[in-house]
Amino acid sequence: MRHNLPMPMPNPAVQRWRSPAVLRIKSVVFAGAGVAVALVFFPPWFAIPVAAVLAAWGLGLAVRAATVVLDPGAGTLVLRMGLITRRVRLTDITAVLVDSTKVSIARSGGGEISLYAWRKSALDGWLRVPSVPGDIGHAVAGAVALAKDGQSRDAQPQGERPAAEPSARAGTSARSRSALATALLGGTGFVALASAFLVRLSWPDNPVMTVLSVLLALALGVAGLFYVVFTLWLALPNKSMAG
Repeated sequence: MRHNLPMPMPNPAVQRWRSPAVLRIKSVVFAGAGVAVALVFFPPWFAIPVAAVLAAWGLGLAVRAATVVLDPGAGTLVLRMGLITRRVRLTDITAVLVDSTKVSIARSGGGEISLYAWRKSALDGWLRVPSVPGDIGHAVAGAVALAKDGQSRDAQPQGERPAAEPSARAGTSARSRSALATALLGGTGFVALASAFLVRLSWPDNPVMTVLSVLLALALGVAGLFYVVFTLWLALPNKSMAG
């Protein structure tokens, strides 16, 4: 007797997206500038830890560029940003949100992971940094659908229809921002406010440095106040837009 046996499906190809070299150079330049500003305008007990963090951040992004690795065969999505690496199982992803320059991944365990890919500011546009959030979002959404479809076929009885799978969609992730991200945003605001009061304002016989220190203190204060207020707005229950 002859039988039609199912042919094994080949493992889908691994897809990788890597930030361009210009962003690695930019991170080193910005980190170096931040280290110099910290060492000049802040007291040593505060400047040294800040400089160390900035140096680690800049060198981390230079050595290990931001990378997204989608491996449908292994069922994993790996997002790497410098020294930070997040590994997510495709079956744990509940939504893929694609913003104009950002991809956000919502997980069943709670929380959200966001990554700019790769253009973030007008400077990045001037540097001709490519913007590929749509490519990443649609590829991840397709891999999630296939992974969950295979999981549903294995778990559900024959004939039952699997639940609808998530798809990449445009929108903002502010409503689904995780508590951890909100806490980090608020913490950044408080640190910026505290830094504004630690800026060295006394520069005898050097009016240029005095003006620069005042401008730095004002910038830190305004940015810190904005972050704190925005964090409190995110934490408000049942917030709604008027109009």
